[in-house]
Amino acid sequence: MKYKEFNQLRDSFFKTASEVSDNKSIEYTISNDDKLYNFKHVADRLGITPKQALMVYVLKHVDALANDAKTGKTHSDETTYNRCLDVANYMVLLAAIDKENPHASKTKSNGANNSEGRSTSKNESESTQWSDISRSA
Repeated sequence: MKYKEFNQLRDSFFKTASEVSDNKSIEYTISNDDKLYNFKHVADRLGITPKQALMVYVLKHVDALANDAKTGKTHSDETTYNRCLDVANYMVLLAAIDKENPHASKTKSNGANNSEGRSTSKNESESTQWSDISRSA
């Protein structure tokens, strides 16, 4: 691919990625004005960091792209191009999470973690609550 064609593709790609990001924001943020709400909310519910929550979404696309590269087949209606758009948008969101809280890798949004990674907050995550539930016989 020649530089001119590549530059046109790149310009079109990032314009489309921006449009996709804007369109998906309302749905994924549950109409919240915090662009990062989805990742914070999921992180809080699962007892992980917003960065970790975001990476789960990214890795889903990366795994599908890796499978496509390995087998030459796609198994859903999502195209390679659309997955690339999503991954690019997630990278911008990751940069935003890092800018908002650059030292967040050691703490959760709802409190500090102890050495086992469990929250020391009064508001335990849903996953911790689930783990503490015992089945009655």
